[in-house]
Amino acid sequence: MNTLKNISFYVVLGVLITFLGQFLESDFLFEYLKENIIGLLLTLLAIYTATLGLIASKIQDIVVKYPKFDFSSTTKEMKTSLKEQIILICVSVLTLFLLDTSKYQFDYKTEVGNVIMTTVLIYSINILWDTGKAVFVIIDELQKMNNK
Repeated sequence: MNTLKNISFYVVLGVLITFLGQFLESDFLFEYLKENIIGLLLTLLAIYTATLGLIASKIQDIVVKYPKFDFSSTTKEMKTSLKEQIILICVSVLTLFLLDTSKYQFDYKTEVGNVIMTTVLIYSINILWDTGKAVFVIIDELQKMNNK
């Protein structure tokens, strides 16, 4: 349920950014995303994966020192976030197909594509943000454990 709420929020942000772009008569963001979203998402995925490696190694250090700690929900969330990143890349590819095809035409096709691409970007950045916060939580917890 929380994921659905977040996705809805990201879609609303995507709609607002698309309307703002239209209001300002600026296609800069949308043209940039059209040309670069796949590379951008793959870069974010690489950063995310490297960060997950750091988190996993720290979790392993904690488990060795404190074997009773259970990180199963943490690892489950890490896997879910990785799947979300892959899904976002797939959604982007499908959206780019939709925008590029002349076979299917409908009103507001460009606007719908812009909303989807902007939403994907926001969602992907949020996943990276959450992962970055997790690194600092682990650092704080390790410092607390070392002080005890």
